[in-house]
Amino acid sequence: MSDQAKEIEALPPTLQDFKAPELPDNKPVLFFHPYNFHAQKVLMVFYEKKIDFFPYVVDLCNGEQYSNWFLNLNPKGDVPVLQDGAFVIPSSTHIINYVESKFRGGAHCSLKPAHNSKEFDQMLILEQAISRLPVGTLSLGSFIHDDLKLVPKAPFIGPVRQSCLKNNEKVLELLRHSVDDRSTNKAALQHKLDIQVRRHELASSREEFQKVLDAVRHFLLYVEQELSAQAPRSEWLTGDELSIADISLGLLLHRLYQLGFENYYWAFGKLPQVEAYFLRFRQRESFHRLQPSNFAILREMWMRTPGNYKLGAGAGFLGMAMFAAFAHK
Repeated sequence: MSDQAKEIEALPPTLQDFKAPELPDNKPVLFFHPYNFHAQKVLMVFYEKKIDFFPYVVDLCNGEQYSNWFLNLNPKGDVPVLQDGAFVIPSSTHIINYVESKFRGGAHCSLKPAHNSKEFDQMLILEQAISRLPVGTLSLGSFIHDDLKLVPKAPFIGPVRQSCLKNNEKVLELLRHSVDDRSTNKAALQHKLDIQVRRHELASSREEFQKVLDAVRHFLLYVEQELSAQAPRSEWLTGDELSIADISLGLLLHRLYQLGFENYYWAFGKLPQVEAYFLRFRQRESFHRLQPSNFAILREMWMRTPGNYKLGAGAGFLGMAMFAAFAHK
């Protein structure tokens, strides 16, 4: 094994003793991670609805989601989770339904069309279709299969990609340790472990990963047809107002863009309606609030960069990293 490979290789993982944080009791608390797809969706809903909340970033890389205090909130060890007084709501779907019901009227816009309407049914169809797409598998596989010749964006560039792969293995080991150590909620964590192992298998197999890529392509072709059928009547999927389905689709496109799939799927006239839609989506104020700062991107890249790159090729890599970070939109 080369010195660089040894440097990138993760250390044997151990579960840290995370203490329960002190949190405010006068506003909802959202437990999330800024690069988690489902957490991003909830964050954008909060920003669109102008909800005052306290953000708490869970340290997923070091296994805080498997600490005792967090498993008491969500036995599955997943983010996002919302705590609103005595209510604890896990999963993005349940959180969005909760805030849509509680925060209505005045400054709080509705992100769902009227019930029993054609637009509402259309929103549900699109939401269900997006929820079936394995975004985690898509992200992981993009780091593995170099033959795709993707053009990834910060922070998923350079040696950070290999570091992300090693970190995925580390988190799997932390989950295994958590399953072994827990005397309660074993079933929920074991189910999550089974899903994570299956995800890794799908992402690692080029043949299986191609099926994932094809599923995304078929969905985007469907979206292209839907947008073409309504253009130029409305800007968004179900009308003139942004809906939950738009947030899901827009963030899916953004994840694909970050991973470098835009040329693979929609650029250069492949899907012009999808491309124009993504450009509109990126103009939303809530989308800009969702994006980490240039400094945060650079810090994330630096933290994930193996030490030999920092000391050896650090100047060249960091020059590239800084350019990518400060060019980030």
